[in-house]
Amino acid sequence: MPKDIRKTLRFSQSEFELIQQQLEKSNITFSDFARSAILKKKIKLPIEKKLLYELNKIGNNLNQIARSVNTDNKVQILSKLVDIENLLKDLK
Repeated sequence: MPKDIRKTLRFSQSEFELIQQQLEKSNITFSDFARSAILKKKIKLPIEKKLLYELNKIGNNLNQIARSVNTDNKVQILSKLVDIENLLKDLK
């Protein structure tokens, strides 16, 4: 398969020296080395802070429900379940 798309990368001097050391050890071309490193690397997507905050609130509510279940307080359990349902609706 022909590789006709070209991209340019910029490195600091120290980064490039590290790459050069790896290339000497592996005895492959820079293109093969870069392609392998890029394609095998998993990318972490950033988590939205608002979503994380909402999930934390839901987790706190679940902990409160677990405590309530252990004390047999049914009204408090139902109240917390309604709170969670409302939070989940807000996330949609």
